Amino acid sequence: MRDCSISVIIPTRDRPALLRRALASVTAQTRCPDEVIVVDDGDLPMEQPPGPGVRLVRQEVPHGAALARNLGASAASGSLLAFLDDDDSWDPVYLEEAEQLALTRGLELVLTAFLKVRHREGTQEMIPEKVPPAVLQPEDFLVRNPGIRGSNLFISREVFLRAGGFDPALPSFHDMDLGFRLARLPGLRYGRNVQARVHFHVHPGLRLSTPGSSTNVAGLRAFLAKHADTMGPERISAFRERARQLFGVEP
Repeated sequence: MRDCSISVIIPTRDRPALLRRALASVTAQTRCPDEVIVVDDGDLPMEQPPGPGVRLVRQEVPHGAALARNLGASAASGSLLAFLDDDDSWDPVYLEEAEQLALTRGLELVLTAFLKVRHREGTQEMIPEKVPPAVLQPEDFLVRNPGIRGSNLFISREVFLRAGGFDPALPSFHDMDLGFRLARLPGLRYGRNVQARVHFHVHPGLRLSTPGSSTNVAGLRAFLAKHADTMGPERISAFRERARQLFGVEP
């Protein structure tokens, strides 16, 4: 991989305080990105970029995280894309380690393990959550998410576009859907970082994974409708049971 320029893409929607934390974690990287793109999907447009050296891209009408990420990818100039949700953050060595894996092993996709961060009375509790799988298997994405999210996706721009990006028709669960399609790409060069360098912050605000939210429920149902023929009866049953247990929803 000769060109190793990195574009960081952060979709955001009316959460300036959380966005500042995410951007602070980008600024603290030991490997500075070559470009930082914030995609504004908010109801109230930002009047100016949220920080020095940040490129602001505006969706004229809010369309959700999937389309915002795709818009950022289409605007990016880097050969490598690093996605970060506005309410998550990175350890300072995240980009350096992901790039090193990509360059030394000739990888097109690097997924990194992440921690769940609970904020309680001025303290932070770090809880190991997921380590991405050693090998990507398409069927692993049909019932549960084995470890790909909007904040640990480090991918070549060419492969992201070849896979079709995130599906805007899915209000949520588009990370699982993208993982399924990436795993089906012939010859995909994939690797993982088992060190937890991505921080998934638990907060009272709305997330795509908030149980029972309209976005969560609509995403569950859209994902099931899209992949039901591939899943088959056993996986459909397992998917529904998992939705009931985790989200209290009958998809």
